[in-house]
Amino acid sequence: MSSSSQSLVEQSKRRAAFAAVDKHVDSSVRVLGIGSGSTVVYATERLVELRRQNKLHPRLLCVPTSFQSKQLIIEAGLTAVDLDDLPELDPGSDSFASVNVTIDGADEVDSDLNAIKGGGGAHLREKLVANASRKLVLIADYRKDSTTLGEKWHKGIPVEVSPLGWRTVKRQLERMGPELSPKTEPAFESAHPVAELRQAVRKAGPVVTDNGNFILDVSVGRIYRAPAVERLIKMIPGVIEVGIFCGLASEAWFGNEDGSIACRVSPSQSQSTASDQ
Repeated sequence: MSSSSQSLVEQSKRRAAFAAVDKHVDSSVRVLGIGSGSTVVYATERLVELRRQNKLHPRLLCVPTSFQSKQLIIEAGLTAVDLDDLPELDPGSDSFASVNVTIDGADEVDSDLNAIKGGGGAHLREKLVANASRKLVLIADYRKDSTTLGEKWHKGIPVEVSPLGWRTVKRQLERMGPELSPKTEPAFESAHPVAELRQAVRKAGPVVTDNGNFILDVSVGRIYRAPAVERLIKMIPGVIEVGIFCGLASEAWFGNEDGSIACRVSPSQSQSTASDQ
């Protein structure tokens, strides 16, 4: 990609982040989840602008999903809080939520808004915050927009594991078969998954997450049944969290190659909206 094309993509990512913030964050939002990654930097930039315009809640609380996002919140002059310090938004609701909306990045998003996250190693905290949110809004560029997970993201599923026994977990991951039962379609493409311990770049040894764990990147090819694969991996003892996010995102905003932006709504939300009309 040429430098001019790269610049255009960055501009479109910034516009997508601004549009997502403008749609979902106003003075009624009391608690906001701040995700991780390059696109979230642009989202935080927009939050600072809105605060200067007095368009944010005067006592807005921001929940970080990583060390990086906590620093972004602090440097922006916003208030960072831990998830466990928050009360339930609506005790009378059938589902738990302590965060109004979370805005986060993604490594890949499929047509059903299932996502792969964890390229930055923060997917445990990202999933905790997303699961405690009324809405999860994703931001990415067009290179991460796919029909099926694994179509464009070729670095594997990020799996956070305990350092104790990580080799045993690795062996079990590599013995997974794509056919989970004789009567079902294959859950993923590869007959021989490969799990690699993620290595640090400017440090000898493996990447250590914010939580003190290791990451195995598990390559399985295309993922045909994302919820089933997420459950399968999560059941292995020693696995802390899986970088597959299913049924959590309500919207995804993409910065396109030509500088434009696009928004995709989850199928469940589309049906809900249609039924309300």
